[in-house]
Amino acid sequence: MPSIARLAAYFFRLGALGFGGPVALANAMRRDLVEERAWLTAEEYEDGLALAAACPGPLAYQLAVYCGYIRRGVAGGLAVAVAFALAPFLLVLAVAALYQRFAATWQLRALFYGIAPAVVALIVRACWNLGRKTLRTDVRAWLFFTIACAVTVVVEREIAWMFIIAGLLGALVFGERAAEGAGAPLSAGAPLRAIIFPLYGGTTSKLFLFFFKTGLLVFGSGLVIVPFLKAQVVDEYHWLTNHQFLDAVAIGMISPGPVVITATFVGYILDGVAGALAATLGIFTPPVLFVLCATPILLRYRNNARLRGFVRGVGTAVVGVLVGTTWLIARVAIGDALTIAVALLSVAALARWRKLPEPVVIAAAAIVGLIAYPG
Repeated sequence: MPSIARLAAYFFRLGALGFGGPVALANAMRRDLVEERAWLTAEEYEDGLALAAACPGPLAYQLAVYCGYIRRGVAGGLAVAVAFALAPFLLVLAVAALYQRFAATWQLRALFYGIAPAVVALIVRACWNLGRKTLRTDVRAWLFFTIACAVTVVVEREIAWMFIIAGLLGALVFGERAAEGAGAPLSAGAPLRAIIFPLYGGTTSKLFLFFFKTGLLVFGSGLVIVPFLKAQVVDEYHWLTNHQFLDAVAIGMISPGPVVITATFVGYILDGVAGALAATLGIFTPPVLFVLCATPILLRYRNNARLRGFVRGVGTAVVGVLVGTTWLIARVAIGDALTIAVALLSVAALARWRKLPEPVVIAAAAIVGLIAYPG
């Protein structure tokens, strides 16, 4: 069993080097924690993936907190929560400071131009790996996947109720074959008394409360935050211009770690370091609370046939929604012949050299953007 320090070290590294959004991060956790280190069983991982989708919050971040909780209780979950968000928080904080100074330069636009299609390639590879291992050869699972993917593409957003519906149908469709048995005992650290975050007056307090509310509305992946944020941050509060908002989303997409780290950028632009800290705490607090409170329930009743069917239904829908979301991202990130070429070459390189580090792909795409940016 890994120590809290080893768990925190792994997730700090994943937060610092994990590009590609929720699909890539979830796939990396399965590869590293289930297949290589054996810190989790495949069943525990799939339970965590379904739980992360069923609770509000960014999928990859909740899955990470779940992994920490499963191995080391509440202390492990909280340690992972801090470690996983720390590296991308510091990175985006530095990027936001540079952005305020160099936002008008063509070099910054060129970097975004080259990196975006490479990120899409990383997500495509991760979708393939995650789907192959989650859906396997189950025709019913593929049907759930196809419907969830199609709905996401048609409505162009993630629908929270779709996960619940998939779970309820899964309880009927998959529940028949689930193993019956006595519930596992609750973990000793299950009760979570209270977590108190300091709030300050003015803009800082407003940022924390706004992003806390936003964190309650993020299902499936952090990408669902985008339309909600635009409606509030740009159209209602006028905190950012359209141009600044699009840049913030791009930084969230190309940064390692959870996509919702976009909140850090928005907070910094509005209120400096204090605003960045308030926004980051606000967006990450709800998923931590949901996971630490819901996981003991899952552990206690995990062998119930209908509950396992519910989990299976949600898990298959998650993969479909993530693939559909990848299509939506690709439409924005790939818009001309050069970005198509970058995306295809990135996919080919990742397929040819399966152990090619993701930061190498990102760096190469950034160089291409700087050289070939049309201006």
